Amino acid sequence: MIKTIKERFSELFRDSDPLPVINELSTIHEVHLLYERTVPFLERKYGIKIEPDDRALSLKAFSQKFGLPPAQILFVDVQMHHQIKPVKELTPKEAQKLMVSNGKTRVLDVREDWEVEIGKIPNSMPLTPSVLDELLTSVPKDAPLLLYCHFGVRSLDAATFLLDRGFTQVYLLKGGIEAWSLEIDPSVPRYQGQYC
Repeated sequence: MIKTIKERFSELFRDSDPLPVINELSTIHEVHLLYERTVPFLERKYGIKIEPDDRALSLKAFSQKFGLPPAQILFVDVQMHHQIKPVKELTPKEAQKLMVSNGKTRVLDVREDWEVEIGKIPNSMPLTPSVLDELLTSVPKDAPLLLYCHFGVRSLDAATFLLDRGFTQVYLLKGGIEAWSLEIDPSVPRYQGQYC
């Protein structure tokens, strides 16, 4: 199971216990226990009525039943709705424009090593503990940071982590590398699986 950014760096920063990992097989009930406004948010945003039996559905099955975006994207919606400090999402085209217009933008890949081997966005760097340590100790807090993962869940964790530590220009690539490959650069390989 893929770790959250909080889990990956908890030893380095002596953070509190990591949050449980949510993936496409997590039930609506499990997500709602962590994010108490999940059900009313989903009902309001998507114009649906969630019955008690629906709470036992996995995110994947729930998305399929109601014809909603993929489970990973649905969970990013839930997380974004619960952010105290909202992270600014950029579409792939907006992210590309930022990268071109501001050469100082750091593009950070919040995926596992095996995923990076499949493909990556050009000029990006993996967000390793050493890179994170450099960011926290040497990089100005107003430096533009663009984060991505496969669909956007892990990069949202990382972006929140950085916002909480005083960074002011933290951006999330909406839809992750999957959207980048579909909309900007089809030469970046796509991959399938039950991960976020």
